Amino acid sequence: MQSKEDRRRNRNKWIDGTIAVLCVVTVLLDFIEIAYSSDIFQNRMIGGIVQQACGGIAAILVMIRLKIKLFGKPQNWLYLIPCLVIAIDNFPFWSYFSGNMQFLSLKWTDYALFALYHLSIGVFEECIFRGIIFAVLAGSFSKDRKGFWQTYLCSSLIFGGAHLLNVFNGAGFGETLLQVGYTILTGGLFAFAVIKTKNIFCTAVVHAIYNICGLLLSEQGLGTGIVFDAGTTVIMAIVSVIVGVFVLYHIWKISEEERSLLYVALGVNSKSEK
Repeated sequence: MQSKEDRRRNRNKWIDGTIAVLCVVTVLLDFIEIAYSSDIFQNRMIGGIVQQACGGIAAILVMIRLKIKLFGKPQNWLYLIPCLVIAIDNFPFWSYFSGNMQFLSLKWTDYALFALYHLSIGVFEECIFRGIIFAVLAGSFSKDRKGFWQTYLCSSLIFGGAHLLNVFNGAGFGETLLQVGYTILTGGLFAFAVIKTKNIFCTAVVHAIYNICGLLLSEQGLGTGIVFDAGTTVIMAIVSVIVGVFVLYHIWKISEEERSLLYVALGVNSKSEK
């Protein structure tokens, strides 16, 4: 009869093996084209969903192995409201209602797949950046206020810096630098969401809504026209500044007790290091 320790080791071996297989499949799907649908757009969405799902499940299993507990009941969920305001504000309302942009598709399946695709991206990226990387950084820096700020800022910088890889996907260098800039800011927003709610899936939903609103009418989505006209840019800038001040204020005022609860959820010893 196996001991409890043996069962734990066997379970961890199965988890590690599953993580390895899913990681290999995620990478291979970048190079293998599979025909899921005769419709070009739907085929791209389904392919992306499958790939992101494999990566997302692998990331969740890694979080479980690292004893990161960001899967429980959401806390302080009202703090998601300013995050959702930013996410929804990413839709080009001025461009759309002024007639500068319009939808191209009338198929509900296109919109459903588009939403599911970005939800899968949200889960994958949040588990990687606000789950695994954030927890590793929290365990590396001191557990006092200074270390907390270092964790917060470095996680946002890493998230933004990761988007430099878009250069290899054909994006222009100037466009990529712009994306790095605003993803550093959104990285701070998503980190705020996970700090307050202690739930990675809430943050993934905010991330997904942000992407859906921002890309729905773009060339990558289901629309056409001028995305960032003057009106849209001004509205986004005003809302972003207001919410940004709110977020930074509450990050600055975070209590030692709240930091300790966060470190417990991250699987990190919260004892302050001097």
